[in-house]
Amino acid sequence: MDYRDHRAGFVFSDIARYRARLFDRLLAPHGLTTSQAWVLAQLFVEDNLPQNEIARRMGIGTVTVGGLVERLEARGLVSRHVDTEDRRIKRVVLEEAAKPIGRVLRTCGIEVNRVAFGGLEEEKAQALMDDLLTVREQLLEALEDEQDLKSATDILLEKETEAG
Repeated sequence: MDYRDHRAGFVFSDIARYRARLFDRLLAPHGLTTSQAWVLAQLFVEDNLPQNEIARRMGIGTVTVGGLVERLEARGLVSRHVDTEDRRIKRVVLEEAAKPIGRVLRTCGIEVNRVAFGGLEEEKAQALMDDLLTVREQLLEALEDEQDLKSATDILLEKETEAG
């Protein structure tokens, strides 16, 4: 398929969907869904986030995030606290019990990447990842009026740049 073909979007969508399904399968024995894991991942990148900021970063509604956080809270993985400056804001904080789940998320993520990139030589896999980050950045730049789309990926990339 030619990369200029409008159907390239189908490929990106399929990749995201298949990765999520495999991730769900790997998380199921731990009683988590990909959506719950994604909430936790946001907090592992930056803890003590307002619930509405988690929703923004995930690109889903605040009510949906509220339900995910409620289920994670029932398991003792997170807690919600009223913001000290604005009582309307609920902040979500990781609990100590979430730390082992963080290792599970990392292990499952590594396994999904092993499967996804498994047929490629290491140099080609890294080049593909670098190219995908370029594609991502170009799409974000094209949405210049929506810079609030930046997410945990941006925070992680900034940390890599600072460290490297």
